[in-house]
Amino acid sequence: MSNKRRLWQIFGPVLCAIVLLIIVFLLPWERTFSKSSIYEAANSQTQTVFKGIKMKQEAFDSGYVPFYGSSELSRIDPLHPSVLAAKYHRSYRPFLLGGPGSQSLAQFVGMQGTSKQLKNKKAVVIISPQWFTKKGQDPAAFDLYYSPLGTAIFLLHAKNTKTDRYAAARIASMPTVKAGIIKSCLKKVAAGKKLSSWDRFLLKDRERMLANEDKFFSSFQLRDRINKIEKEEKLLPKTYSEAALKKVADEQAAMHTNSNNFGIDNTFYRTRLPKKVLKKLKGSQRNFDYVKSPEYADFELMLNQFAKQHTNVLFIIPPVNAKWAKYTGLSMKMYQKSVAKIEKQLTSQGFENIEDLSKDGNKKYFMTDTIHLGWNGWIAVDKAVKKFMRLPNERYDYSMSNYYYSKKWQNTTKVKSLNLTKNHLDGSKEKKIVRHAIDQLGIKGSVLVIKNNKTWLKYSTANKDDTSYLINSVQKSMTAAMIMREIEAKKLSLKTKLSRFYPTVAGADRITIANLLDMTSGLDIKSGQTLGTDHFVSDADNIKADVKKTVFNKQQFGKWHYTSLNYVYLCGILAQLEKKTYEQMFEKTFVKPLKLKHTVFLWADPAVLKASGWVHSYNYLDGKYHRVKYSKVVADAHNELGAGSVAMSDSDLAKVVREMLVGKLLTNNSRSVLYHGKASKYYNGGFYNTKVFKSANGAGDGYFTFLRTTNDGKNMIIIQSNRVDHKKFSYLKKRIDHIMTMMLDLDRK
Repeated sequence: MSNKRRLWQIFGPVLCAIVLLIIVFLLPWERTFSKSSIYEAANSQTQTVFKGIKMKQEAFDSGYVPFYGSSELSRIDPLHPSVLAAKYHRSYRPFLLGGPGSQSLAQFVGMQGTSKQLKNKKAVVIISPQWFTKKGQDPAAFDLYYSPLGTAIFLLHAKNTKTDRYAAARIASMPTVKAGIIKSCLKKVAAGKKLSSWDRFLLKDRERMLANEDKFFSSFQLRDRINKIEKEEKLLPKTYSEAALKKVADEQAAMHTNSNNFGIDNTFYRTRLPKKVLKKLKGSQRNFDYVKSPEYADFELMLNQFAKQHTNVLFIIPPVNAKWAKYTGLSMKMYQKSVAKIEKQLTSQGFENIEDLSKDGNKKYFMTDTIHLGWNGWIAVDKAVKKFMRLPNERYDYSMSNYYYSKKWQNTTKVKSLNLTKNHLDGSKEKKIVRHAIDQLGIKGSVLVIKNNKTWLKYSTANKDDTSYLINSVQKSMTAAMIMREIEAKKLSLKTKLSRFYPTVAGADRITIANLLDMTSGLDIKSGQTLGTDHFVSDADNIKADVKKTVFNKQQFGKWHYTSLNYVYLCGILAQLEKKTYEQMFEKTFVKPLKLKHTVFLWADPAVLKASGWVHSYNYLDGKYHRVKYSKVVADAHNELGAGSVAMSDSDLAKVVREMLVGKLLTNNSRSVLYHGKASKYYNGGFYNTKVFKSANGAGDGYFTFLRTTNDGKNMIIIQSNRVDHKKFSYLKKRIDHIMTMMLDLDRK
């Protein structure tokens, strides 16, 4: 045998393995994971999964919600979030991220690479004040969770900002980060220096290798907890019930706790704490301080990452076992100061979903041991999570402050406690959430929110609270109510044909008042034509001109088709029946009886307009707002008549809507007929009528009105503006629908 052949036999397999490793770890390759693998990973809490990226990306893309925390997530019992989500087929599944010793800095590094997957989505953070020790992140614990891949991704996207400089300095200070390209780049970013092209080349090469390792190894050695979860599920009632869960919690807790050891879970500690240990622990935490800590700055890194992703986050602050605190001497006054500091840091930057459980440490079976949430504690968490998950996924914008990286903040001790049942703006925690959601719309105008028949929020982001705006199509609901009053007076019926009033209109002998009200008439204006006359003379002349322009589509008859022409004809019918102008009837029906002070027709005398609080409007064009000519607004208002000619303030509009829905203006029978739309649009009487709430929207000539009201008129959202980009109109309508749903859901238990 030749020497070459002998050498190949010896070293050939090694060379092949090296080549294979190069292919696997240096060349780009893709991999996807099965649903079962992702589910297993979501509950495994292994360090491999925590440090990796690909598994988390696929999980978050498929509906998993990250639950960031530490050791409290490790104890699986029947009330654990993963068990409850599986048992009751929740719309979300928790992805558990963290373990003993995982704190803000490790979590921040682990969050890199999933920004896209968590953009405008939700996350849950169980944030313990006990992270906030004098030295902050324990280097040994950081070593367990440190992700070189996450750090490489961070560096490739880093900019010269306070957040990135601070993050780079903190990561570089950890002993686990050894000399090499990552360490040298961290130091450069921390110093505010730009990475060179060579730095970036080496980083990308390192990232690619780490990413391939992640794809290759992330599903290996997963901790199998699926059998445990399925076993715990069997202990839960088939149908969700808080009372039934409480019974399970008490039964399970009684089986596993020992009252002599402060309710400590024997399955966790394996045995009762020895007397020597208990003696050593007595008074041992008397000097603990969670108020001064570098952890507050590390925590700010997490918050900035959420802000960057526009992620909506629920923060849960757990308590300490009250008996344990008393025995060890841990100061509850100090603990509450640390809670106040955390809450200040959150709420001042727009993170408003906080479930503060910090005062519940004396509740029975709330804690399983000294610091870990127990059976009834998990029930409290589940209530908060359920409520939070009902909120729509949407973009959240935050107001971040570099102050929270400062030594001054880290060492601040005087922070006023927040009562999260009260809003620092003016109301409850729920009110704060709703206001934040409305403010995120970016609408410059006036806002009115009514809750349980009381003014809940009333403020302006531009103009004034009592500014009056052209309400456009929202006025249709008032025209419809006036028609129903004619029907109640027996001057008209829903079956009355349009031909009785306008016989020359095509299809008038088939079209009924009901068709006009729910926009199923089949009528429309000829293509290329507009409502009314070029120069206004009278309402009658306008309608006469509309008759000549009207076309009837037989195929469209009986089908919903939105056009203001239907309501213009209803105005003409009102005028013929009462021998008065529409304006006169509107004044008699609404303005005088309800004493409306900020309601006016657009063609009113200038002094009257000014007194009403009316403002000019602006159209958004080519990146700028341009004032709309008053003459054009008036001309369009005449042409729209009962479909868009009145300006109203939020409060006046609310009065009118409440009067139509529950006042003496209409009978209950009339309301049941008028506000009962048909699928799929459910439009009738000027409203889109759903089972939960009614909506109406107005847009035209630079004015925008959004109205949402429950069917009983007790809860209402009105938002008006004279400066909105019309391209955002459809988007804003959907967002405000979500806010209305959210506001109503916040009341549900």
